[in-house]
Amino acid sequence: MQNYFSEKDLQRVLGADLKSSSIIDAKMEEAYKMIRSTENKINKKKRKHKSILKGIGIGISSVAAVLVLTFTFCVMNPVMAMEIPVIGGLFAKVAEFFSFGRLPEEEVTELYTQEALDMKTQEGLDVKTQEALYQKTDNGITISLTEQYASNQAVYVGMCIENEQGFPELQVNPDGSQHLRIKTLENYSFRADEINSYRTVEGKFEDAHTFIGIMRIDYSEIDKDDRKYQEAYRQAQDRGEELALTMENYSEYIDQYQIPETFSMELDISKVVGYLANPTMPEEMNDVQEQEEMTDEEWEIYMKSLPDEWYQFPNSYENWWQDGTWKYDLNITKKDSNAKVIQVNETNAQGIGLESLEISSVEMTLNTIEPVGMMTFAVALDANGNKIESGGGNADELAIEGHDISKVFIYICDYDQYMDELKGYGVPGNGNSKSFQEVLEEHALFKTVVSTTE
Repeated sequence: MQNYFSEKDLQRVLGADLKSSSIIDAKMEEAYKMIRSTENKINKKKRKHKSILKGIGIGISSVAAVLVLTFTFCVMNPVMAMEIPVIGGLFAKVAEFFSFGRLPEEEVTELYTQEALDMKTQEGLDVKTQEALYQKTDNGITISLTEQYASNQAVYVGMCIENEQGFPELQVNPDGSQHLRIKTLENYSFRADEINSYRTVEGKFEDAHTFIGIMRIDYSEIDKDDRKYQEAYRQAQDRGEELALTMENYSEYIDQYQIPETFSMELDISKVVGYLANPTMPEEMNDVQEQEEMTDEEWEIYMKSLPDEWYQFPNSYENWWQDGTWKYDLNITKKDSNAKVIQVNETNAQGIGLESLEISSVEMTLNTIEPVGMMTFAVALDANGNKIESGGGNADELAIEGHDISKVFIYICDYDQYMDELKGYGVPGNGNSKSFQEVLEEHALFKTVVSTTE
């Protein structure tokens, strides 16, 4: 039996490199000594073919035994657990907590695989540089990019966010999911200008120090060129005038970028924000009943009396946050073999209709048509008449996991009527005698059926 355990041995068991850590190294060596001591006692007593470590299991190797001891130590010491990287498969780990569900594993690019690092080695990058590509640490926060995937509708990036000091108690959503927000500055190879944004990372806390989740960037958020509008807005301000972006002047000021099949992305994260599980309110805040009883004049005075910080994001009443600098370069390639666009181009006499459906392995986007100045709401039902819910911030971005979309029923309703009268019929167990589809058939301003398999 060998007494020396190389990094390759550990990689074979773990499936990933261990980060350099004197603490982990020390604990590994302690474990080795325990095993070696046990081996010597066994050899002296000539008790061959017996389990080296009782309780660890029959047939476990010495390398695995060392890892069991080390991981046991780390579980009992969460701060030390941060020294061990998340080992692949992050997308799968958080699928049930991600609003769009499971991503196609066969088309995911893992950023920490040996194959990916070998490719970087061929480009002349040393090991430390390789690790720095996707893992950055600042102010006690380590952000690791683990996987990426791109469809015809969005980019998805897996993130592990570790806090050396530990996170405070943060909100848990009703479905058990949790999320952090990150402030980003994004530069894309197909754009002439940068994008400032706050992105949501959906996932879960594995422990008090580690959050894993998925950041989704919809192409509709990065394909608009608003430089004409920004310049016109500045000029209007200089003249003491106001300039609003409306449906009527939208095409005059906004141009469209085409998202290429392959593009690069510079991602600069400057802030990580969480929502406190037990937020507080300003002392000046009145209760809801008192607010409802205020006149318009009283309400205006009241709002001005609240602290300026209350209107900021993040703020100390509701949020935890940490500033820092975490920068990454990513090369993105669309890989979805199921991606397609189905042109429909149907409208009714009012000019309400459906231009197309964009479909991927993960989601479906409804590209609707509505007259200028009119607000509508689109609903999609699957082949079984079940509502396909929105997965993102846009109501037309639908999460299709678990749905039969071989045939899709599309209904476009008046926005106010849908929100005030129709929406409740789509809630399971609503007790209504009519089904949601029956109600939509009666009240929709536009309806059509689209086959996605032809």
